[in-house]
Amino acid sequence: MEQLIERALYAARWLLAPIYFGLSLAVLALGIKFFQELLHVATHVLEMSEADLVLTTLALIDVTLVAKLSCEF
Repeated sequence: MEQLIERALYAARWLLAPIYFGLSLAVLALGIKFFQELLHVATHVLEMSEADLVLTTLALIDVTLVAKLSCEF
């Protein structure tokens, strides 16, 4: 009986595999958006107001923190 429970618990870890795969795709998408926004800022930094630059920087920090949380599985 104990061996059956151990095997069931060990096999149940595969139920999380699609979730981990989805999180990996989400982190990839966040990375793409991060660098897209970073490129946009780099090309328009002289035209942006200080407030816009601060808000954009905070948005990049938010994306980084969300990606970090997603990677801690």
